[in-house]
Amino acid sequence: MADDKPIEVRYTRLAPSDAIAYAAAWQLKQSGDLIDESVVSAGFHINSGRKQYLTLTLGNGLVWNDTDKLLTIYIENGKLSFIREDGELHYEAFVVLENNTIKTVREGPLYAVRVG
Repeated sequence: MADDKPIEVRYTRLAPSDAIAYAAAWQLKQSGDLIDESVVSAGFHINSGRKQYLTLTLGNGLVWNDTDKLLTIYIENGKLSFIREDGELHYEAFVVLENNTIKTVREGPLYAVRVG
């Protein structure tokens, strides 16, 4: 289920903190077909080693659409204020299915860019 793909997020210092700095939607599939289970929990985090910079959960930056089996992420500009200089971090998005199984949806390098 997991895709290993890089993403880029940009913190724009002069933009409003509630402006959407990054948005994406990932459809959950298993062997090419939509998953059958529902999601009971989900998370997204940005880290470097053991240091966590950002954690999102359902209702706090993550939205689950059970009909389309779609996990949508919204990161507000203010939540990226930890970006002090351009650099590479790591991210992971995961879900917990109704059978209590954890599935990584997507992970990989995250390129953090500070603008302004």
